[in-house]
Amino acid sequence: MAFDFDEIINRRIPGDIKYMPVNGRDDILPLWVADMDFRAPDCVRRALIAQAEYSVFGYQIPDKEYDSLVCEWQRKQFQWSIKAEWLIKTPGVMFAVSSSIKALTNEGDGVLIFQPVYPPFANVVKHNKRQLFVSELYLNNGRYVMDFADVESQLSKGTIKALLFCSPHNPVGRVWEKEEMEQLAALCLRYDVKIISDEIHADFVYPNSRHIPFASLSEDIAASTVTCTAPTKTFNLASIQVSNMIISNDSVRHAVQAQVYATGYSSINSMAIAACKAVYRDGKDWLDELIRYLAENRRILTEAFPSDRKIRISAPEGTYLAWLDFRSLRISDNELNRALLYTPGVRLNTGESFGKGGSGFMRLNFACPHSTLIEAIKRIKTIL
Repeated sequence: MAFDFDEIINRRIPGDIKYMPVNGRDDILPLWVADMDFRAPDCVRRALIAQAEYSVFGYQIPDKEYDSLVCEWQRKQFQWSIKAEWLIKTPGVMFAVSSSIKALTNEGDGVLIFQPVYPPFANVVKHNKRQLFVSELYLNNGRYVMDFADVESQLSKGTIKALLFCSPHNPVGRVWEKEEMEQLAALCLRYDVKIISDEIHADFVYPNSRHIPFASLSEDIAASTVTCTAPTKTFNLASIQVSNMIISNDSVRHAVQAQVYATGYSSINSMAIAACKAVYRDGKDWLDELIRYLAENRRILTEAFPSDRKIRISAPEGTYLAWLDFRSLRISDNELNRALLYTPGVRLNTGESFGKGGSGFMRLNFACPHSTLIEAIKRIKTIL
């Protein structure tokens, strides 16, 4: 391979969240928080070094090249034509989501989410003093689907003003099909519900699946949608802090921009600008090789935990996150977490933290070298 994803990088350094010791132990394999154990593409290193050597860190805003690269990435990756004037730059997707909630709803309004889902979804709704409504995803032949009857029942009451959507879905790994999204979009249009679509995992899609930006479904749905994207998940740049919102509706975009300004935030920093431009200009080969590597990790996982065993897994269609089903062990979530942490020494995310439908599951981040994943599988199997 042109890129060495097998390299074991020492991340046990002060301040690295993923590798922080647990109760003083530093021998635990951390496959929990969603960042990758791979070096970012070399184009990032070169861009950041060049920016540092320039040695002027004055006020800076993204230029036309930045906007062009973001737009071109969406066109090439997802066949979605967007305009530079639709972009709002923020330091992170959850910052963007929070700003959107404040712009599109009032205190006391309802916001609907699908659980199990990324835990900050519920938190950002509650912290902004909105009512949290939940529609639980359910398993249908080993694949999670939306309960459209439940969604319509909740939307029809008029309290819900926004839907917070995760596409591809974290943690269950669904890449939503066009027909599913069109059915959901029709309900949102019928009941005048705005959509905030978190598409940070959009670049992680495996064969036989295709990511479709929610706003690309139609002009009508685009007018009601805020799309939140970022290069940070794709290229392992979490601490660089940069994201790009895409909003075609002028009035919605102005309202969201006003909320961004209300926080006192004005622009992403110069290092974030340099990194984003570098990966969208020169990072595609690295990403293509990464997806092939992750697909092999996905194969290793699904073969290690077939659907007819005590620990079950459905191969994720997207993301680098696996949703492991431990329910057949018939132990509590706390007991399960302790069993993994203190006996074999593997740290995963507890399913209950993802809300309704999460109990008995664990989320595993397989964006790591093959050797790390194989060792983690051996450790997990010891609890049987």
